[in-house]
Amino acid sequence: MAAEIETVDELFVHDLQDIYSAEQQLVRALTKMTVAADAPELRAGLARHLEQTRHHRRRVQQALSEIGQAPNGDVCRGIEGLLDEVERIMSGVSFGPVLDSALIEAARKVEQYEIMTYRATIARAYELGFKDVASLLEWNLQEDELTDYRLQQLADGLTPPNGPAADPRK
Repeated sequence: MAAEIETVDELFVHDLQDIYSAEQQLVRALTKMTVAADAPELRAGLARHLEQTRHHRRRVQQALSEIGQAPNGDVCRGIEGLLDEVERIMSGVSFGPVLDSALIEAARKVEQYEIMTYRATIARAYELGFKDVASLLEWNLQEDELTDYRLQQLADGLTPPNGPAADPRK
């Protein structure tokens, strides 16, 4: 069990450790997702996001170093749950456009988790006077927001094999 968090400073360190773990887990997951993707543009987008995530992990490690901490090996349970869902999707959905759609959906869920986590941690960094740390995290946030936008563009361009879903109200 993790140590009790009693101060805002300890919460901030916990949040950075959690983000580092999330980025670490994402490197492994994105590697698998890139291989599983069928559409070349999705494969390329996931490969680009994988490289970006490696940079995010380094920036978070740098942010931890700035406050005199090192990654502690704790596991981010929030991202772990989302990535478990990705694993289930990849094992339960056939190869091709349906899997691509599922991968995009799963990747967007992960992006939303990261975006909200970065926003909260950036606010706390400013609150505690860690402007350099906030700047590193803002860089990651901007890239995650752009990735989410690109994933939405990919989703809009993919059509499921049986066409658009029928309107259930008709």
